[in-house]
Amino acid sequence: MNLRRLCFWSLALVALVPVALAGVADDWGRITALDAGPGATPKSAQEAKDLALAHSAKQEKALRAFLAAYPSDEHAFEARLRLARVLGVRADMNNEPQPVEAMRLLLAAEGTASTREQHTEVDFAKLAQRMRQSRGKRPTREEREDLLKSAREFAHDYPSDHRVAALLLEVSTLFDGDAKTKGKLLADARRATKDPGLLSQIADDSKRLSWLGQKLPLHFTAVDGTRVDIKDWRGRPVVLVFFATTSPPARAVFAEMNRIAAAKNAAFVAVSLDADANDVARFIATQDPRPPVAWDGKGWDGPFVQALGINAVPTVWLLDPQGVIRTLDPLDDPEGLLGQLMR
Repeated sequence: MNLRRLCFWSLALVALVPVALAGVADDWGRITALDAGPGATPKSAQEAKDLALAHSAKQEKALRAFLAAYPSDEHAFEARLRLARVLGVRADMNNEPQPVEAMRLLLAAEGTASTREQHTEVDFAKLAQRMRQSRGKRPTREEREDLLKSAREFAHDYPSDHRVAALLLEVSTLFDGDAKTKGKLLADARRATKDPGLLSQIADDSKRLSWLGQKLPLHFTAVDGTRVDIKDWRGRPVVLVFFATTSPPARAVFAEMNRIAAAKNAAFVAVSLDADANDVARFIATQDPRPPVAWDGKGWDGPFVQALGINAVPTVWLLDPQGVIRTLDPLDDPEGLLGQLMR
């Protein structure tokens, strides 16, 4: 190759580099722009889910295209983490098992991690995926303890990470039946954040804990017009369920606890957070027996719900025959706990 030809190819290569870099930047910019969300206001829970699923499909398409075009680019590490998260969250929304591909992507990212920051991101992503696996089903005691151990290890290894408080708060939701562990997690989460949203959640959870061992004042007019006063059930344990018909897990827990209460001759009462009383009435009509259900149409802003710090459904409490709250989570062994309260 003569000098003139060599200089031509050298200039051509130099000219091509900015174009390629511009392509990477533009494509990555399109991916990060999707972080803004679907850009529409849903009118119902189903529409919100549909919008979220459609948006996740756009994110997946963009991320797969980027990884196919730039497998060795500096953004490929983050692209793999993002794609793993998209796949995991979508599976969570569809109540499906966490996809095997998500773990493969995390392992691929882990294999290329070279900085402390990247190792932090991989460790958090792996833990977040495990947390997603616990949603939609009830983890065993062993699984809960394992998640607690992993969360504590992450907090210990990366104490200044901004996600520590949210992580500890999320794990604490698995320990409503263990007041000591939950209280410690909430205290640690409170010390680790100044975020108003997280502090509000921590305050709600702490409020719930403060009710443990207290008598619950509960009287209302049920959806069917029946007057209900918890004092009328003195001498019987009471199962109290907070639910919404829009939540499949809450509907399932409602039906199961209603069945168990009837079999154990315990009282059963529920508080609905639904927006429409007709939805509640239709659901109650499918239950046998048909229990009294409180509904005020105010959802999460209802004064009773606010006073008790209820911020998730289903939430189940057990009260003893004197009306004292004995557990904030009886779902590991509701029949056994009811049996103990009846002695």
